[in-house]
Formats: sequence, C-alpha cells, structure tokens
Amino acid sequence: MLRRPPTTLTITAEDVAGYEDRRASEALLAQQQARLVAQQQQQQQQQQHRENAADSARAMRDERIGVTRRTGR
Repeated sequence: MLRRPPTTLTITAEDVAGYEDRRASEALLAQQQARLVAQQQQQQQQQQHRENAADSARAMRDERIGVTRRTGR
C-alpha cells in the first residue's frame, strides 16, 4: 500500500474576512426580512382595525336612524 504525506490546509486572513463578510450579509438579510414581516403584520392589523371601526360606525349609524338589514336574500 502506498502512503502519501498528510494534506495540509492553510487558512488566510482573506479567507476569514470573506467568511465574516458572508455571515454579516446573511445576518443583515435575515434582519431585513424580519423587519419586513413585522411591517406587513402591523399594516394588516391597522387595516383590520380600520375595517372594524368602519363596521362599528356603520352599525351605530344604522341603529340611530332605524335601519334594519335583511339577511338571507
């Protein structure tokens, strides 16, 4: 059986810097995506609140002026 010398790996400062840059970019991207999701959720909540407020105001107005709604037709 033939033997060969062990493989030697060398890591340079450039390798480390490249790795750190990639990790920082990934972390920034994840942070931006999380912020976007939070903004979308907040917008949905605000829209639901507006719709609920409009429905409530409409129901109060209808009750005040005596409007009855027919259902099922």
